[in-house]
Amino acid sequence: MAEFDLKIDKSKFTCKFGSYCFAKSSNIADQTLQPRAQEYRRRLSGMTRPLSGADIFKLPRTKGFYVSRKYDGEFAMLFFDGEHLLSINAGGTTRVGLPAFKEAEALLKKAKVKSCVLGAEIYLPDLPAKVLPIHYVVSILRTPKSKAELERLALAVFEVIEVGGKQPGSIEENFKLLDKWFGKGKLVHTVEYEVADSLDEVTELFNKWVLGEGSEGLVVRHDRAGWFKIKSRHNLDVAIIGFSEGTEGRKSMLHDLLVAVMRDDGTFHELGRVGGGFTEDVRKEMIRDLRKRTAPSDYVAVNNDYVAYEMIKPGPVIEISCLDLIPERSKGGPVNRMVLEWDGKRYSALERMPIVSMISPQFVRIRDDKEAAVEDVNIRQISDLAKIPDVTKPAQEAKQQPSELLKRSVYTKTMKGNKMVRKLLMWKTNKEQDEQFPAYIVYLTDFSPNRESPLERDIKIASSLDIAKKQFGNLAKAKFVGGWVKVE
Repeated sequence: MAEFDLKIDKSKFTCKFGSYCFAKSSNIADQTLQPRAQEYRRRLSGMTRPLSGADIFKLPRTKGFYVSRKYDGEFAMLFFDGEHLLSINAGGTTRVGLPAFKEAEALLKKAKVKSCVLGAEIYLPDLPAKVLPIHYVVSILRTPKSKAELERLALAVFEVIEVGGKQPGSIEENFKLLDKWFGKGKLVHTVEYEVADSLDEVTELFNKWVLGEGSEGLVVRHDRAGWFKIKSRHNLDVAIIGFSEGTEGRKSMLHDLLVAVMRDDGTFHELGRVGGGFTEDVRKEMIRDLRKRTAPSDYVAVNNDYVAYEMIKPGPVIEISCLDLIPERSKGGPVNRMVLEWDGKRYSALERMPIVSMISPQFVRIRDDKEAAVEDVNIRQISDLAKIPDVTKPAQEAKQQPSELLKRSVYTKTMKGNKMVRKLLMWKTNKEQDEQFPAYIVYLTDFSPNRESPLERDIKIASSLDIAKKQFGNLAKAKFVGGWVKVE
């Protein structure tokens, strides 16, 4: 007996060409399935270490690697209860009745499988290399033009997550089960894989499948050594819009950069942080140059150490590389980052819009031959590689209601002839309908020229006005004592 309920109400599904139907997971009986898909996706992401093709030599030197082809499709967690099969992705979309699913049901019944949970990719096997298959897969899944188009979609199964409520004991057992169940499948099959006993054999498969045939990458699995995802690195030209300085032993050296690409409307779309690939000499030289370009901004971004970036006039342009570009969060939904408008003097925040997360970004070189202009650092570099919603939509059209300042307190104190300033602000974002934004923010800035780090910040978020007021009051009591004088 399966430990899940696959009963559905088709009246709540959108159906196309007979048996193929889809809906959000909120419309199915078993509400535990989407959280299981999300948790599996997070676990898979966390346990799979990324490597570039040039870094295959970093794999542990052992035998018995299971090397499989990586397919560029839609992730699907498959649930089978002995009779019916459905899929759920991390974003909560539930699908039933695809021709590949019907074939999988028949093969699992023939193998007398009572229940199982599988990891798979829905993909298109008949596309030429060097195209972006996921675009076509998503388009067909959303708006198929015919039953024949649905029959183009194949299912590559890569893991037996559970069978009869138990997990396979080894990777070898996993592939034996998949081959036993789907070895005679046409639309559904085990991911293509080979067993490699040396790093040279892994390299040969990378050269054949990825470089030669245009596959997305390799997945390398070993019971003791772990899981690895191997891809070609992507190179991008991006504009520097901010920087942060190192601390302690790296004082007066670059810590990391905030970089952006440009949308067609001339706005700057925050892409992410780049902290690797720099030599110490480059870190010293670059921070000297960037300090000369500092500019005011209504938008505050912080790095992974919660240090605020100094924003700069857009540019210079640098080339970076990254292992992967991920267009959705682990829980599903787009990766939204801020779009900024530069008026020649300062940055203004417009709206968070969909872009990607970079995996393992690295600095390559400064591009003196390029400028922070639409034609040189365009977002289409990314949209040619990953599906980005609203990529052609002008950012100004998406601008939301501005934030509302609710309370502001400014105190000063003079010590050894130096004036110290503490500012405490509380505002309502008016953007809480977007899950990327909190409802309220309490923000403390503490400037003291006597400290090694003159400017310090403390940011707190709140879901209600009462919580925000309490946070504001607690900070005021802690920070505005011992000779601090209110000036605003």
